[in-house]
Formats: sequence, structure tokens, C-alpha cells
Amino acid sequence: MRCSISTVAVAASSLLVKEVFAGRYDVQKRDTVVVTDAVIVTEEVTVYDYGTSTSTGEALAVATFTSDGVPVVIAAASSTPISSTTEAPAVLIQQTPTSSTPIPAPKPTTSTTPVPVVVPTTTEAPVVAPTTLVAVVSSAAKVVSAAVPIATSSSSTTSSSAKRGLAYNDVSLLSGFESSKSISWAYDWGSSSDGTIPSAFEFVPLLWGLASSFTSGWNAAATAAIAAGSTHLMSFNEPDLSSQSNISPADAAAGFLQYMQPFAGKAQLGAPAVTNGGSPMGLTWLGNFLDACTDCQIDFVCIHWYNGGDADAFMDYVDQAYTAGGNRPLWITEFQGEGDATAQNSFLETVIPQLDASPKVARYAYFMASDGNLLSSGTSLSALGTTFAFTD
Repeated sequence: MRCSISTVAVAASSLLVKEVFAGRYDVQKRDTVVVTDAVIVTEEVTVYDYGTSTSTGEALAVATFTSDGVPVVIAAASSTPISSTTEAPAVLIQQTPTSSTPIPAPKPTTSTTPVPVVVPTTTEAPVVAPTTLVAVVSSAAKVVSAAVPIATSSSSTTSSSAKRGLAYNDVSLLSGFESSKSISWAYDWGSSSDGTIPSAFEFVPLLWGLASSFTSGWNAAATAAIAAGSTHLMSFNEPDLSSQSNISPADAAAGFLQYMQPFAGKAQLGAPAVTNGGSPMGLTWLGNFLDACTDCQIDFVCIHWYNGGDADAFMDYVDQAYTAGGNRPLWITEFQGEGDATAQNSFLETVIPQLDASPKVARYAYFMASDGNLLSSGTSLSALGTTFAFTD
């Protein structure tokens, strides 16, 4: 069952936020930072859509804040587990105010009071309610298991220079993209592929965090992946976010030297994947990590981006990230436009040619290979998935 939670802003409002929670097998994928321009919201009504029924929460007063276009942390999401059957991205939908009254633009702040959301009582598995207006997707961990060889299926004609990749939870869904010549790699936020992937796709292991549940099996898993053909390894998922791997730049540098550096020369090594949150998150965290990890071999830099549907703003951020990463090749391992499928499709059609043409971008993966995103049902591609897989 998929449970969607829609938050509707009313009165002198300039922001409409739709929250949909996604669950990897065991851990929540949502965390909260503000990613919008100057915004005023006075009141919200939360509608919970359970497919066969809906429930409406009471109207809530909402604080006024602005970010001037710079993502700013508001609050971390609750760590309460969510249903493992939910699976969809958070989407930020920004609207033009209908009021003729000018909207004041107060200075950006990181201390905006979180806005509570009332969750109705149901008989279904609990869903974590966000405490702020806006959500940025973050990827959940997969506990490392014993290393096994990476299985691959029949051969394909994918170009080795293809930049596009797939972020997935269910390996069986990758077969829907097998005929694409533009997709060359895949990852699942873990160190092993959890099954057979198309032979044309490189599986890229990720050391999600520094907890022993991830590090204890990492060496064996990475070694097995390299033996099976993997040529890249990624490190630490959103260490700049407290509810994700939550690692300081100094600790991340030490962890990189301990767990990633031994594979230097055997595979290309990626810097931790940071959010697009404002300082001290995002590119600030990345810079501090690079300063602390001067003895590390870092071959490419990973970023995530969830900040509306402005293609120009996205490409500007790509340029900023490339510079912040010391002009290293850039991997965009999570990103997503805003709005419905039509709006997201338009966003993709605009940015794909630019990403493919950019010498700064080595690889990129749209969020994500799952129903309601790049897939419509099972292995059938959605219109969005078709655009991602087959746009030249």
C-alpha cells in the first residue's frame, strides 16, 4: 500500500508542498531541509490519501521564512520507522502567489521553528510525519551482508561512455531498462547488488556509513564487486544530514582512509554524496571533507539535488559543485525535478542533453527505478522512465 500525504497551503500563501514517503527495505528515505526562495505561508491543511480512503487533519498555522534560494536546514525528520511498502519521492511544488500584495523577503535563517503536522489514527502501519514544510530526499542504508559475486544477465550494447545510471531497491526491476544504450551503471545504496543485474550495467558498491553493520562486510563486498567487473566505489550517503550517515568531515576523512583508500588503484573512489543543503551542509561540508582528506585518493565527487524544477538553477548548482569538488568529475547520484509527471518529464528533457554534453558531469541517476517514478508498474517504464532511458 502506498500512503501519500498532501499538505495544502491557504490564505496569503506562496508554497504548496506535497510529501510522499518512501521506504527502502528497512529505513526511512526522507529528511527535512528548506529548499525554496522567499515564501510566506499562513495556514495549512494536511490531507492523507490511503488509496481507498482519505483523512484530513486540522488547519495549522505555519511560520514565515525565506531562504533566498539557498537550501537551509530546518529540522531533521523523525527516526520512527515507516512502512517498508511505501515507495515514492518527496516533491516540492512552488507556486506563484495569487495575491497582488508584495511578499516581503526577510533574511535567511536556519532557526525557523518547525511546523507540526497532525497524523490521523489508522489501522495501517505507521507513517512518519514531517516536522517542516519542505523535504529533501535522502537515501536509506542497506545493512551489509556477506559478500557474494555480482551476478549479471545477458549482454547488451550499452555504450561505455553512457552517463546515466539507476538507483534501485528491487534488482528485478532493472530488466525494464536493459534495452537502453544510455544507461551504463546502477547502485542500491549498499555494498552488494542483491541479485542479477543486466550485464551491460556496472554495479557500483556504496559504503553507506561508518557503523559496524556497514564496515564489517565492506572489504569483502568491495573486493568481490571489483572481481566481478566494478570499476568504481562510492562512500558515505549524505554524511551532512543528521538522520542519514551523519558523519563529520574529519571522521569521514578518517573513515575514507581506513575503508576506501585500500582500494586506490583497484577502482575509482568517490567522495561522500552530500545534499544540496545550505552551510554547514552540502558543498560547505564537501569542502571541509576535502581539506581534511588531503592524503585520500578521490577520483570523483558525488552530490544530491532536490530543489524544485528550475533546470537553469540545477545546472548552475552542478557548476558550483564541480568547483567545490576541486574540478573533479561529478556524479549526481540522486536528483529530481518538482511537480507531476509532465513537469518532471519537461525538466528531464531540458537537463539530459546538458548533462550528457557537460565535461564536468561523469554520471547521473534520476530518483529512482521504482513504481510511480521511472516505472509505471513492475518492469514497465513510465513516460518519465522512457525519457530518462531513451532520450538521445
